[in-house]
Amino acid sequence: MKRVKDVMSSPVLQVEANTTLQETCKLMLEKGVGSVVVTENGVPRGIFTDRDAVKAIASGASAMDELRTVATMRDLMTVEEDVDIVQVAKLMAEKKIRHLPVKNKEGELVGMVSVTDLSQELKEM
Repeated sequence: MKRVKDVMSSPVLQVEANTTLQETCKLMLEKGVGSVVVTENGVPRGIFTDRDAVKAIASGASAMDELRTVATMRDLMTVEEDVDIVQVAKLMAEKKIRHLPVKNKEGELVGMVSVTDLSQELKEM
């Protein structure tokens, strides 16, 4: 059975919480990713997704607002890279998570797994 490390995207993009919404969206567009990990002084604290961008704009956020005001900045959920993809798919479905940061055994961020990554892999099984 495949593991998260076999299907994740790497490296994971990280931006500081004081980065503007506009800068972050521009970076995500340039890199072709749907999410970034939000850090404070280099420490992962949250996640910002394409869906968060839509919610922020719809709620009246300014392009110059800091990411910390529109990102999910609590209880950053992660998964270890050696976890089975079926187990991760179940977790993501249960928690309604579309992007999940991946850590190695040392606790370092090494990638991002998305529902798209998992669905493509599970479809081939």
